[in-house]
Amino acid sequence: MRVGQGGTGPGPHTPDGSAIELYEVTPAHGEDELINAAIEPGSSILELGCGTGRITRPLLTLGHQVVAVDESPDMVARVTETETICSTIGDLRLDRRFDVVLMMSYLINVADDEERLRLLRTCAHHVRPGGAVLLQQQVPGMLRGPTVMVNDHRRLVVSDVEELPGNRQAATLTHTIGDRSWSQRILTQNLSDDQLSAQLIEAGLTLADYLTPDKTWVRAQPI
Repeated sequence: MRVGQGGTGPGPHTPDGSAIELYEVTPAHGEDELINAAIEPGSSILELGCGTGRITRPLLTLGHQVVAVDESPDMVARVTETETICSTIGDLRLDRRFDVVLMMSYLINVADDEERLRLLRTCAHHVRPGGAVLLQQQVPGMLRGPTVMVNDHRRLVVSDVEELPGNRQAATLTHTIGDRSWSQRILTQNLSDDQLSAQLIEAGLTLADYLTPDKTWVRAQPI
């Protein structure tokens, strides 16, 4: 995951510094439409790292069956429209499989090879034969600073970016909405195509294709 090194701002935070109130007021930005176009109607979906249900709810509205998973009890408590499970992703082992396993929010960019492999093995364990694993990844060039982005009365500042060995990056993200502001320090690792393919294979998956030209959305399938 984007490993949080701590967070500040109003309201409760998860152990990695994610601000729950910020997640609650952040809408979908087309992710639900992209996912819906890539999968079959009425798919069963295991959503890993659901947060407060920002994408869960639109997927349910589109007719999919979603089981939402997050390690934060404060996050999953806000998802009341479907089945939820409070668990770390790496430890999750259900006795059922799904048409689609979804892992967004750049969780695959965790800056720890062993932890990333644990996440991918969870994906592989829960996808049915012939199903799909959809991953959202950070790619080189996405995390640049200092950068200021303003959209829909929201302001995001990316600052204190550090380039670290092994294609790792650290940065501070500061979100401002109205008179409220949240900051989080993150640590991520960009993956080359070869690195991604190798780790998918080690987990029991194979890279099928990219859903977007910029390669931020990946479709993998069980071997």
